[in-house]
Amino acid sequence: MTYKKTVAYIFIVLLVAIIGVASVLFVKGDSWKEFALNSIGDNIQSEMIVGDVAVSFFSTFPQVSVDIRDVRIAGAPSRTGAEADKLLNVSKLGIAFSLWEVLFGDPVIRSIYLEDGELLIEELARGKWNYEISNGGSDSTSLQISSIYLSNIDFLYKEKGKKKSSCIINSASHSDGLISISFQDFIYDGVNDVFEPLFGDLDASYSISENGLYSATIKNGILNNLNITCDLSWSAKNHFEAKGHFSNVTKDELEAVFAEKEAFDGWSYSGTTSLFFNSNREIGRVDFQLPKADFAVAPSLTGLTLNNKGQISGKGWIDLNYKKDIVAFTLEDFSINSNGLEALVSGSTKAWKKKPVEFDCDASLDLSSSYLSWIPNSTSQFQSYMPNEGNIKFSTLVNWLPSGEFKTSQIQIESSSIKGSLNSNPYTLSNVMCSLSNGVLEISDLDYNWAGNIGEVSSRINSFDNASKGEQIQGSVQVSAESIVVDPIFNWWENRTSYTSESGSLKLLPHGSKLTYSINTDVLIWDGLECQNASSKGEITSKKVRISFAKANLLSGEATVQGQLKTMLNKITLNLKGAVKGFSYSELFRTYDNFGQTVLRAEHIEGRGEVAGSANMVWDKEGKWLSNSFDSELHASISNGRLKGLEVFDDVADYLKENRLIAPLVDPEDLRRRLADIEFDFVNTPVSVSMSRVRIPFTNIQSSAMNVSLEGSQTFEGGIDYTFGFALRDLRDNKQGEFGDIEDDGLGNMFFLGMDGTLEVPIYSYDRKAHKAHRRRAISNEAQRIKDALSKDKTGEEEVEEEEQTPKPSWRQNADKLDDPDDDDF
Repeated sequence: MTYKKTVAYIFIVLLVAIIGVASVLFVKGDSWKEFALNSIGDNIQSEMIVGDVAVSFFSTFPQVSVDIRDVRIAGAPSRTGAEADKLLNVSKLGIAFSLWEVLFGDPVIRSIYLEDGELLIEELARGKWNYEISNGGSDSTSLQISSIYLSNIDFLYKEKGKKKSSCIINSASHSDGLISISFQDFIYDGVNDVFEPLFGDLDASYSISENGLYSATIKNGILNNLNITCDLSWSAKNHFEAKGHFSNVTKDELEAVFAEKEAFDGWSYSGTTSLFFNSNREIGRVDFQLPKADFAVAPSLTGLTLNNKGQISGKGWIDLNYKKDIVAFTLEDFSINSNGLEALVSGSTKAWKKKPVEFDCDASLDLSSSYLSWIPNSTSQFQSYMPNEGNIKFSTLVNWLPSGEFKTSQIQIESSSIKGSLNSNPYTLSNVMCSLSNGVLEISDLDYNWAGNIGEVSSRINSFDNASKGEQIQGSVQVSAESIVVDPIFNWWENRTSYTSESGSLKLLPHGSKLTYSINTDVLIWDGLECQNASSKGEITSKKVRISFAKANLLSGEATVQGQLKTMLNKITLNLKGAVKGFSYSELFRTYDNFGQTVLRAEHIEGRGEVAGSANMVWDKEGKWLSNSFDSELHASISNGRLKGLEVFDDVADYLKENRLIAPLVDPEDLRRRLADIEFDFVNTPVSVSMSRVRIPFTNIQSSAMNVSLEGSQTFEGGIDYTFGFALRDLRDNKQGEFGDIEDDGLGNMFFLGMDGTLEVPIYSYDRKAHKAHRRRAISNEAQRIKDALSKDKTGEEEVEEEEQTPKPSWRQNADKLDDPDDDDF
């Protein structure tokens, strides 16, 4: 027999067998329909409604199926007398028999098929379910279901009338301890706010223990496109637990699972992770571990100008509370290497978006990296101030508030040395030790070196969180310096960003601030003035610096002042009062380069000085000194003074000689010799400064050469208006002449010489007005002296008749020369 004939015979035999079986089914079909309906109806005690019934051989081959259309089966009622919900509502219920049992024995229902409908499972009470509808019938031998198949079923799960879960079962099968299911749109009460509706394809094996505990194992399943392996256990006593893991999960795949997409915005991670989960009905936990891979964080999340890129690794877990709708998470050993930053970070929150996220960070930062990567709103000027060389280590506790703000509760910063540049001058900070704890910032003995400013600073700032937000600053600052150089500080002030565009009055610190300060320095240098052992204490508020005291050794003397600096509208005022004692005038003139003039220089003057009084100075907000607003009231003195080689006295002698104002009473050459070197014991005078002018009232100077008076004023630009007064008896070298001795009559026989113009080009002239003022002053003083003498006379002596004075005619014309005895100027 050939191969083709053999195949033909086999086909004919099978065809005959199928036709025979079909004939049997056709003949006995009605009895099997009745058997199928009775097998179900006899084993349940709830209402069942059915439609058409048909027998199918080919749809479930090699089983024979009785297909029941439009089946509705009610579940168990929640209580006696209550109307029961539908347990099952499908367009087709298939009941399958074994073909062998149909042909050669009693039919037994082995499989059930449910298609296109709804399935409702409800827990009516603890341990009581709506599917418990069996009546305990005895005909169990005809109902031995080993396989269940579902197709396109809307599944709904309730607890005591409340919807808890639902999904669409695309297809499902259960047979011999194996379950296979494909589903979509799975949601669970308390979870759907966290996760997107789930979908997937799962194959599982399961078993039932003696105490009614179900156990299942899912291998190589797919859940929302994630590979899943899982172990499940559940029971009718409200027990449910799931343990498993997702493998090789990317950031995009993880984002697709969670409903909250914003948490995934603004960052990327190139690696994959494995997620391990453990969940029951009420809570769940997801553990994860990130292998080292590239990451990036966008400016939209950090508020920075640049993307933060680098590598990251770490692990952590997420805690889920379904009933309270709370998501908590913990991060451990997160290692970050990005843009000069190396950090180890841990963090946690008890409730995402409800409670702060607390981060604990230990890190080191390379200061040569760009500040645009780490400091928000970093201006170019700010970056120019910040260090650009060195490395700092810091540890910190940071709270990320639900509002998106960051709040630092604890931080420690250390560095052996960091370097940078401020106003084009390099600086070095060493022995850096800063700490922030409980809102208090402390800087401990930070060493600094900048533009000749060398020393260490300590500081304590209370309520640092408020201060960092631009609110009030409370605390103290102590500076212990080797040297302080003021000029670079003022240069920085002048070159800083202008406040012109800002509205409102100037403020030193935010409103409500109070910052005490203490400064001690071995050397202080200010515009060529060198001070030793300088110190000051005071207080800084929002608009005022109160100088409790400031003292220093300077110009071989000692200065002590107090006062305050205030901001008023757009100006800064400094009010000082105090005294400088025992200073050297020659050092004073030498230090300030003779105050920009050449008339009275350091080599001309000797003596010790004392100045006491008050001064008020004003600057605009740009740091420019307003000379017209400077005013001062001082009392100045000089002791053991000496004027030597003062050229202005030569000019006086030349002027007298050329103009012969008091010839022949004075020999100009003799006067020149006597004025070449003048010594005097003590001179004191008030000095006032106002409207850019210095004023000196009438002052007598008793010297080794002669007695001289001085009064007048001088502008800051060098304009002068002085009057020198000379006693005529001192102008002559031997006090003798053709008119006899010139004696002081008590009214003061003086000669007054005016000096106007500028210090560089003085103009001399006889000052008649000053002479008359002197005469009036002398007569008034003499009259007062006589009055005082008479009032003290208690002996009753006879009144001495005054000599009759012959008044000088008022019409007389004064001479141009001062050597006329009849001249009333004489």
